[in-house]
Amino acid sequence: MLTKSFYLLRDFPGRYDGGVIWVEQGEGRINDGVSGVIIGSNDWAGAWAIDNAGRPLYATVPGGDRQRELAYRFGVNLVMYALTGNYKSDQVHVPAILERLGQ
Repeated sequence: MLTKSFYLLRDFPGRYDGGVIWVEQGEGRINDGVSGVIIGSNDWAGAWAIDNAGRPLYATVPGGDRQRELAYRFGVNLVMYALTGNYKSDQVHVPAILERLGQ
């Protein structure tokens, strides 16, 4: 659900792109199926880090500003996933999700 919890994403870039992400398998209805552990090698915190003037502290490679934007979007998805669980599994949301996916 990390790909659809708010933004529709295909991957999860951070400071780096193309890394691996490990997500603990949820246990059915416990915690609404939300994983307790998510680990990745793309350095999301590095992509989100800014100085006192609001400038990025670290470069995002190879994608620059677009990659940083996608890292922020992944951060939003991560927070939404952690706070709301798997609410989109409710059939009420299926038509809107399919419309956004163009299906």
